Amino acid sequence: MSGLCRRQGVAWLTRHRARAWFLALAGACTLFMSPALAGCGSATAPKSVAPGFTGYVWRVVAISHDGKVTSIPARLQVALRFSPGGQFGANDSINFHSGTYRRSGDSFTTSALSSTLVGYVGRDPAVMLAIGAIGSFGNGVRATATVTAGRLVVRVASYTLTCQRRSRQADVPAPAGTGG
Repeated sequence: MSGLCRRQGVAWLTRHRARAWFLALAGACTLFMSPALAGCGSATAPKSVAPGFTGYVWRVVAISHDGKVTSIPARLQVALRFSPGGQFGANDSINFHSGTYRRSGDSFTTSALSSTLVGYVGRDPAVMLAIGAIGSFGNGVRATATVTAGRLVVRVASYTLTCQRRSRQADVPAPAGTGG
């Protein structure tokens, strides 16, 4: 066998050996990932709906205060979050407030609240109203909640927040050192 044929044979063997490894690896990935992906379901599969407000992110669409109702634009991203594990979160468009909540019948009580501390010097009335409403969820403050067909109405202090269900809220692990 000449030197040229030997080199071409080695190149052919190396190329086909690499292809065989690639096909074996692709087959193994398909085999091992199929059961995991099967559990994901399709995007069009109906999702089970948890009763009440727990387990969802709710976009605040309007806030009532002092007899006046103000629409909250979606661009502000004002929202309430209730994880199934009892974590509470609220975005007032400037700061994020987080803590825990305990549900009792048609009401809930927030506790262990903390917040980011960004200042706001603007004059947007919807932002100012959202800051006041979300800020009224204090430690130990009781709020009532009513859910009707994908709409949540929360009454806390002198505010009424009307919300639309936006998405499911996954459980958030408790921060380290909190005993959770």
